[in-house]
Amino acid sequence: MRNLMLKLWNDDRGALIATEWVFVVTILVIGLVVGLKAVQQAVVTELEDIAGAMGSLSQTYSFGGTSGCGGFTNGSHFADAVHAPNVFTNTDNANSSDGASCPD
Repeated sequence: MRNLMLKLWNDDRGALIATEWVFVVTILVIGLVVGLKAVQQAVVTELEDIAGAMGSLSQTYSFGGTSGCGGFTNGSHFADAVHAPNVFTNTDNANSSDGASCPD
């Protein structure tokens, strides 16, 4: 049994190859993580560009109508209006010292 243990202890065949594989796999995994992060950032940037382009599309359209053979259509028109959010603040009421604006 002692001889078997000494043979196993002294046998280093394959140890160097296993260590090299650990280094290679570690470098590949680190490169893969960095590459996927770069791809993720590029996809997010592209999707933001697409969202901005879709948001700035003009949705105004008009259809003049048609007539012929005894029938007609009046047509249609739509104008896209830019809506700004209405933001109301009550900083004057909240900061008043007399408490007149506070409900009972």
